[in-house]
Amino acid sequence: MHILLYILAAAAAAFLIFLIIAAITDYRPAEKETLRDLSGLSTGTSAEVLPDSLSILCWNIGYGGLGDDMDFFYDGGTQVRTSRERTRANIEGIISEIRRHSPDVILLQEVDECSRRTYRINEVEMLRGAFPDYHIFLGYNYKSFFVPIPLKAPMGRVASGVVLMSRIAPEEVIRWQYPSRFPWPVSMFNLKRCLLTATFRLADGSSIVIGNTHNTAYDTGSMRTAETGFLGEMTGRLHSEGTPFIIGGDWNQFPPDYAPSAAEASDPHFTTVAIDTSLLRGTGRIVWDPSVKTLRHLNTVYGPESVLTVTDYFYMSHDIKVDTVNVYDLRFRYSDHQPVMLKVRL
Repeated sequence: MHILLYILAAAAAAFLIFLIIAAITDYRPAEKETLRDLSGLSTGTSAEVLPDSLSILCWNIGYGGLGDDMDFFYDGGTQVRTSRERTRANIEGIISEIRRHSPDVILLQEVDECSRRTYRINEVEMLRGAFPDYHIFLGYNYKSFFVPIPLKAPMGRVASGVVLMSRIAPEEVIRWQYPSRFPWPVSMFNLKRCLLTATFRLADGSSIVIGNTHNTAYDTGSMRTAETGFLGEMTGRLHSEGTPFIIGGDWNQFPPDYAPSAAEASDPHFTTVAIDTSLLRGTGRIVWDPSVKTLRHLNTVYGPESVLTVTDYFYMSHDIKVDTVNVYDLRFRYSDHQPVMLKVRL
C-alpha cells in the first residue's frame, strides 16, 4: 500500500512540475507586434513599389508532414508524423512548386521551426536559403515546449507559424493576435492564431495591405466568429481610409455559395462551417476557384475515397481587378492543402 501511495505521489508531483514548466514557458504573444525581416536583405527604400500586375500564392504546407501518405490521429486517423525522409522530400517538393510559379508575394501557413513532429528541421531557414531574393517574415501561432498528445506518442515540442515572403520590401509587417482563445490549461498546448499584415507602397504613392491568415480549425464555440469579426473590423478601417487590401489564407471555413457534400458535413472529427460574410461588413469580396478542392480530410491517407473540401481563398477590396484565381491540383502530394494563385491588377 505504501509503495502504491509513493508511486501516486510521485506521479502527481511530476504532473504538477510539468504544468508549472508549461505555465512558465507558455507563449503569450502581444496583441500587436511588428515583425523583423529574417531574410538579411536590405530593408529597401521609398522607391520600392509593388508592380501594377501582382501574383500572390497562398498555401498551407501542412508543415511538410501531411503529404498523401498521411492520415492524422486528431482527425480520426492513426498516425502522428511521417518519416524524416518523407518530411524533407515534402518540403523540397513545396519549394520546387513555389519556384515554378515564381509569385511576387507568398503566403504560407503551418511552417515549422525545429519542431519534433518535423524532426527538428528548420523550414524557415530552408525557405530563406531557397528564396534568397525574397524578404521573409514569420509570425508564430503555435509554440509549446511539449504537446502531450497523443499519450502513446506525444507530439512534443512545436514551434510553427505563418510566413509572408515578398520580392519587394514591405514598409511594415505586423502580427495581430486574434481574440479567440482556448480555455486553460489547453491553451498552453494549443495554437494562438494570428493575422499577418504587410503594408506595401504603390507607384502612385498610396499603400496596399496584404494579409496572411490561418483561422481556427477545431472550434470550441465562437472562435472562428471572433476571428472573422476581427478581420471585418480591420478591413473596415482600411476601407474607410481608402487603403485596398488582399487577405489570403486557410480560413477553415467554406467560401460563400459553396455546397458541402454529406461526407464533409458529417465528419465527426473535422467539421467546417460556412464563413459568416456579414461579419466582414461588405468591405470586400471573397475570391476562390470552384473547379478544384483545396483541402482533404485526414481520417485516411489520400485516395479515391478521400473527402475533399474548400477552405483556402482570398478576401479583397472591391476595386482590385482580378485576372485569375487558380488552385493547382497536386493531388495532395506534399501537403493536405493545395496551393492557390491569385493574379490581380492594382
